[in-house]
Amino acid sequence: MDDLLQHTSTFPEAICAKYRDTNLWQVPPNGQGIAGLIALTGFQALEANGIVPTISGEADLAPNSVPTAHAMIEMMRLGFSDARAFVCDPQLPGKGSKSNEWLLDKERISKRALDTFNPQKATICGEAVPTSGTVSFQVADGDGNAVSFVNSNFCGFGTGLVPEGCGFTMQNRGFGFDLDPSHPNALEPKKRPFHTIIPGILTHSDTGELYASISNMGGYMQPQGHALLTVALVAGNVDPQRAVDLPRFCIADGTRNGVVMLEEGFDDDVVKKLSAMEHNYQSGVGNYARSVFGRAQIIKRDRSTGVLWAGSDGRADGCALGH
Repeated sequence: MDDLLQHTSTFPEAICAKYRDTNLWQVPPNGQGIAGLIALTGFQALEANGIVPTISGEADLAPNSVPTAHAMIEMMRLGFSDARAFVCDPQLPGKGSKSNEWLLDKERISKRALDTFNPQKATICGEAVPTSGTVSFQVADGDGNAVSFVNSNFCGFGTGLVPEGCGFTMQNRGFGFDLDPSHPNALEPKKRPFHTIIPGILTHSDTGELYASISNMGGYMQPQGHALLTVALVAGNVDPQRAVDLPRFCIADGTRNGVVMLEEGFDDDVVKKLSAMEHNYQSGVGNYARSVFGRAQIIKRDRSTGVLWAGSDGRADGCALGH
């Protein structure tokens, strides 16, 4: 009760990573957005060093390309392993915590990516735990302003506890704490836990103008979705609805082998070759099981005309509307 009585809200500075000529902005830790930024930075290092072919269109994106799918899955594992090891409440960091500057250091990530990535085989382990309970909206206006909003009461229906006289349940984000007292994210009074909620904004890196407002709800799918959507829009040059509709992968469980869920629609040849690379995977995930891939929304702004172009996920309720 004392923790609740002493609660204050914070307004932290956003963090970002540059991918080609676009910046992807995320809420900083104690959120998990940094995992997606690390993955994007690692993937770009592999592209820049010729380890994986440079994406130049939709045919080169993960559902259709073995090198892209393999590299993005492995870089996402890299991002998750850092996030699960170090993300914590920056106001009350536990033992062994690291700064956002260290976590996002381009040289550190690039070296780690180049040292650990094997183009022929799955070698990198990460951790993630699937969950849900989230809603999101993206809003943009004619002047180039945008809001990316995500809200969640977490696992199932939160705690199931309703404050007297109120119409909402309390969230159960305490689930995100680590019970190891030596971990940076260790359970402590007045401390915020690792959490999954990450709205996203893409901007042009040269001017800071709005490129797109994005989200991909769905627990630990969120940073994976942000990385996939960013690469599809920026490198694949597809429209927002196509970026949302493309089949996704999701590292969905908490084991060191991290099962990779591959959505129905992945090219059969891609699946066979990922299997040969010894990825621990489940393919052909469809119907209601698609919930593991979350629900995405995008509003993209055309730089030259200011025209807004939106896409909304058919995997759940939602729509794109002009007003």
